Amino acid sequence: MVESAPSKDQFLVEHTDFSLREKIKYPNGGISNFYDNGKDMVIIDEDICEHKSNDPVFSYMLITDKQNNYMHQFKRVFRFLGYSHLEVDKYLSRKEIVLPTSYTRSVGDRSEQSDVSPLELHFEKSFSIAYGMNALKYISREYGICDENGKNYFLDYFVRTKDEKYAVEENGVTYHHPQIIGEEKYKNQLTKQNTCASWGIKLFRFSTEDCAFENRIEDDIKQYFGNDASKFIDNGLKIDRSVELYEHQSISLQEIQKRRDSGIKAFLIVLPTAAGKSKIVEEDLREFAKSKKDFKGLVLVPGINILADWNQRVHNSLPELEDKIDIRTYAYMARHYTELSSDYYNYIVVDEAHHAVAPMLKRVIQYYKDMLNIVWRLIIAYLMDIEAFQI
Repeated sequence: MVESAPSKDQFLVEHTDFSLREKIKYPNGGISNFYDNGKDMVIIDEDICEHKSNDPVFSYMLITDKQNNYMHQFKRVFRFLGYSHLEVDKYLSRKEIVLPTSYTRSVGDRSEQSDVSPLELHFEKSFSIAYGMNALKYISREYGICDENGKNYFLDYFVRTKDEKYAVEENGVTYHHPQIIGEEKYKNQLTKQNTCASWGIKLFRFSTEDCAFENRIEDDIKQYFGNDASKFIDNGLKIDRSVELYEHQSISLQEIQKRRDSGIKAFLIVLPTAAGKSKIVEEDLREFAKSKKDFKGLVLVPGINILADWNQRVHNSLPELEDKIDIRTYAYMARHYTELSSDYYNYIVVDEAHHAVAPMLKRVIQYYKDMLNIVWRLIIAYLMDIEAFQI
């Protein structure tokens, strides 16, 4: 019996400058072929989305780990589900993205969103451990790019160095594994990835499975982005504020500084709901802390929901002060304020003070107020009787 000759690899037939570097077979019968020409890599997936309902999906790390390593090694890495000469050559021959004249498929800017997933917070923590807390200023969240058809994509994180541009996608298995999301969504995911390559951006993917190994993630971050932050460029989108403050916020900050210079230490901010009172606090905290080597702040809140919100706010917007700001409920401080010296804090924020029991809050404030060389503040939605606290 004569065995049939294996069919020729159509990609290699049509791209003679490439060679097959590696072939990966997955438990579901799918295959990934890795081709390179010494500069670029092309990955062709076959049947990678196949999934029988009773079978478990294979480990997503089989995809992310291998791809990340090759993304690090090669200038550009493109990936496709199935081989199409026209589709592959569209990316390989493209020098840059050319936007259409009718650019209509736009969506809102997400670069200033504060909500992040636990997986994204894990990456920020790992990045901070790898390069130090101040290094968070080098990463931009929800960085926008678009393809040649004008379709927008947002990258979880963007990092720029003197030599390279990097993106990071934090991928939960449920929403990114090809066996779970199916062919159409997987193709869309690859289009986003290939658009990054066209922009000269190296896209690294860290999954839920990857993040289970904390030390490894930190090692991978240093391997891919560099051993230190010396080549990083400060994008300043989230940490240093990429948008201008509203006029009323700028005026409030200017007035606070003016009165502080004249010796006034207490300020009451009264603005309508959603007018950005907390943003004013953030900016004032940042500026005040710059001049205080011994800065120590306290944020007092009425309950655990607002406490969690402030924890996230400080983590996202004031990471350089995260270990210098305590966030406590009124009830907690009423029980524990005497455990610290009266000069321990030099900046106090009192959030939603209209929810506080006046005598309880008064005891805490009076304990610290004589040593405060800055401000304590009532952030409220309506005017209240500040004289009750005899500030």
